[in-house]
Order: sequence, then structure tokens, then C-alpha cells
Amino acid sequence: MEEIITIEQKVKRKKAPFIIGVIILVFAIIGVVNIVGFVKDAVKPQDDESAQLQEYAQFLTWVVGVDPASFSDITSANKDDLRNIAICSLMNDGITTSTYTVSEKGLTVPASDVELYYYSMFGQDTSIVHANVVGYGYEFAYDAANGVYYVPLTGVTPPFSVRVESAKVTGDFIQLRVGYVGTSNVEIDAQGNLKSAQPDKYADVTLKKTENGYNLISLMAVTVGEYN
Repeated sequence: MEEIITIEQKVKRKKAPFIIGVIILVFAIIGVVNIVGFVKDAVKPQDDESAQLQEYAQFLTWVVGVDPASFSDITSANKDDLRNIAICSLMNDGITTSTYTVSEKGLTVPASDVELYYYSMFGQDTSIVHANVVGYGYEFAYDAANGVYYVPLTGVTPPFSVRVESAKVTGDFIQLRVGYVGTSNVEIDAQGNLKSAQPDKYADVTLKKTENGYNLISLMAVTVGEYN
């Protein structure tokens, strides 16, 4: 006898595989989401960490470039070095410097702008002392009467570039191990390819996170034997 299948039974038969399929699909989606989340969590910290180290290095470009003597607190740092760091860091600000005028003495840099960089980088615990800036192969003349610095148009190249080896964050404070890589320190492997140059020396640097960036707190040279 031929089985008679009602419309209701047909609907139920079709609905059952559909529901099972939906359940499988839901679990599959959950699985994919979890996998994507896992991969994202595994990759993102590395990407974020790399970007964060680059941000620290950017801030330290001219701190390392000027190569100041060690200081355990910003109040004991050499003010000539800090002024040098501030004006050289300012010169990397293309938006601000694009408005400066040029004379036969060089680029005319307002002392007030140097002060802004000085206090934004070092905080209010150390005061700026305006005077001529003397660095590695360059000199910026200070004109007290007009409140400006004259920066030669020949350009300035720092003797070291920054390599942030490690970072430890405790609250608002960041402890960095920083390598000073000589700009002329180029290594070539056996195949003739450029190798990542090793730092000439290291320093332990402490930064404090602020509302608008970082303040330099301390910089202590790392002696031979303490690199690792």
C-alpha cells in the first residue's frame, strides 16, 4: 500500500533538516568568530606593540641624536642638552616650521616655539635657559634682542638613530631599553645585503605619559656587560 504523505508532514520533514542546518551554521559561525577573535588577539598585540615602540622612538629621535649625559631626574639634566633636543625636535615639525621666515642668517625660529617644545617634552620641573645651541657639527645662534634662533639651512643629521629594544609600562611610566645606532654603522652580510646594524651603546630611559604625549624623566647609560 502506498504511503500517503500529507502537506503537514512534508513541511515537518523539510523543516527538520533546515533547523539542523541552521544550528550547524550557527555553531560554524561561532567557531569562525572565535578563531578570528583568537587570531586577532594573537596578532594585534604584536602590531600594537610595534607601533607603540615606533611612537617611543619618534619621541626619542633627538634625545638620542643629541646624546645627552646621563641624568637620574630631569631636573639634573644639562639644560644646554635639553634646549638642543627641543629645538632639533621642533625642526622636525614641518607644519610649524613652514611658516618661518628665511634670512641670510638662516631659518628664523621663534624662541617661544622652542619653549613650547621644551616644556611639552620635559615638563614644568625644569626651566629653559635660552642661549646659543652647539651640537655635533652644527650651531644655532640665539638672538636675545629679537627672541629668535637662527638655524642654518644646510640641515642637521643626528649621529645616532633610535632602536627601542624593550618597554615596560607601569601606570603612566614607561621604562625603555634604547639602543643608539650610529648613522654610519652599516653592516653587509655575505650575500651583499644590508644587515640591521647593532647599536653602538645603550641607555635606560624613563618616560611619563601625559595628556599630549610624553615627558622625559630620566636617562641612564648602560655600562658594558649590562646590555643583555
